[in-house]
Amino acid sequence: MKNLLSTLTFLVVVASSWAQLPPPPKPEEPVPEEEIKPTVLTDEEKAEGWKLLFDGKNNFGLRGLTFNDFINRGWKINHGTLFCSKSFKEMGLVTGGHLITAEQYVDFEFSFEWKVAVAGKSGIMYYAAGTRDKPVGCVYSIIDDVHHPDGLKGGPIRRTGSLYNILPPAEDKKLNGPDLWNEGKIVVQGNRVEHWLNGGKVLEYTLGSPEFLRAVKASGVKVAPTFGAKFKTAVVILDEGEEVEFRNLKIHSLTPPAAAPGAPAPAR
Repeated sequence: MKNLLSTLTFLVVVASSWAQLPPPPKPEEPVPEEEIKPTVLTDEEKAEGWKLLFDGKNNFGLRGLTFNDFINRGWKINHGTLFCSKSFKEMGLVTGGHLITAEQYVDFEFSFEWKVAVAGKSGIMYYAAGTRDKPVGCVYSIIDDVHHPDGLKGGPIRRTGSLYNILPPAEDKKLNGPDLWNEGKIVVQGNRVEHWLNGGKVLEYTLGSPEFLRAVKASGVKVAPTFGAKFKTAVVILDEGEEVEFRNLKIHSLTPPAAAPGAPAPAR
């Protein structure tokens, strides 16, 4: 009887202690993601003829070049960006494939924002020819200058803002590192081509000029017969096997420059 009373007393004490403990915290409710507002053009941009290729939710100005179902292959749309993610096994492999603009251009200005992961790489190709799997043309290089072996071994002509493998960008360019956003721009008007990076012009060259042809020859790169020629073409976003992310993709056609008296018209 004495042992029973002791046991009962112990249980009462324990129950009383549990009653005095604060209630367990309620599980935190998931915080709803902030609604992504689509990118819109200003009235001034609309008047200038700009067109959005990707507004943060819709990629109505782009299609798959390598694969028609590029969204299911590796490219994704989330958090207002268009990105190509890579698992460890997919590094260095083309998964989502290259993307291409739905329309073609001759003289144009293409504006884009991008960021790469550590050792990431991509590029914007214009005056493109070749095949769906292996397009060839002029490439605005996008790369992690510090960590990617292609830029480290290849030097300035393979680093961000360069005409890939041909012409280097300005040494004083302003480049934000991996996982940080950068602003790029390609301007083609007549035979003059400009590469811009974060508000500064980092490269300018003239298609078909002696200086351009010498640089192509000095590079030792085997180029397609159409390389450096002026023709109507789409713009290609490259999947180079590394993680890359884009937003604010927009483009507009430019008026060809007036030819000087007696000078031949710009190539078409």
